[in-house]
Amino acid sequence: MVKIEKSFKAPPIYSVTSNEVKMFKHLDKMAAIQQGRVSPVMIHIAPTNVCNQNCAHCCFSERERTISLDFGLLKSALDQSYNLGIRAVEWTGGGEPTLYHYINEATEYVAEKKMKLGMNTNALSIDNVKEENWGKFQWVRVALNVFDGDDEARIKKFEENVKYLQDKTKITACYIVSQEIGCKNIGRVIEFTNKHKILSRLAPDCIQTKEAIKNQINQIKKELEKYENHEYIYLSDFNVYLFDREDNACLMHMWKPFLYTDGYVYACPSSELAIENNRTMQTKFRVCHASEIENYYKNNFQVFHHACSYCKYAKQNQILYSLLKEVDDKDFS
Repeated sequence: MVKIEKSFKAPPIYSVTSNEVKMFKHLDKMAAIQQGRVSPVMIHIAPTNVCNQNCAHCCFSERERTISLDFGLLKSALDQSYNLGIRAVEWTGGGEPTLYHYINEATEYVAEKKMKLGMNTNALSIDNVKEENWGKFQWVRVALNVFDGDDEARIKKFEENVKYLQDKTKITACYIVSQEIGCKNIGRVIEFTNKHKILSRLAPDCIQTKEAIKNQINQIKKELEKYENHEYIYLSDFNVYLFDREDNACLMHMWKPFLYTDGYVYACPSSELAIENNRTMQTKFRVCHASEIENYYKNNFQVFHHACSYCKYAKQNQILYSLLKEVDDKDFS
């Protein structure tokens, strides 16, 4: 029997962002979907809307900034997610996860369940997390948009915090090129990623028309050509999908549902990127309350068809939609 060597090594950036390549590492989950059972791979959780940044590109800028997720409800959601077979959790925004009053208790609760854990953070308030708890994360992704400000003391503190985190866990980064600020700070971001050897995703601001997104990607490419060495930063254009989904299939809650601060689970963790959704989570994307997760996925699961003007997960949605299609003579493929 010939052994197929795994010689097709994906670029490193595929490891630090959502993409269809990762989906095919979970063939068991795909098979379950074809058999009528839904067991998501992971769950996104926004524990708080409180934030200590005011980023120009923020896709949640119109949120109610004082709301945080009830901790009892959060624990219940984690219990139900575990019962469904979910084994990975990501703390994300909304706001800044480290400002969640129960961030340590929540992190410890996930770790006790032996679930894998990641976090998106601006790394400005890391002292809120106990030193020993940083080691419970498989990865932490830091936002580099602190470089869009002119507060050098804040930037210095950020850099010190990132160096601290590098001793605790795996650190990656992300920089969003906002419409307002453009490419002017990319050089400084490249300098930082080269200095600290941190793999970073460089992404366009997607809260605009598809044509405008395409134009911005081209602008970023031209800017990157000015720098001989940017080995640690990658343009994340390979997962910016600008085509229309077939039948407007909206199925990401099959794969990675999003628990928001209002206590509801939403079909998509990035619906706020569509212009018409006004940088907020719209109620039409709710799938169930956090207290009903297990019952929803076992007994009341629904397929949705939402026509967002831009879908970050268009390709993943298309793959999931294909799994649901029935065909004749499927062995002759």
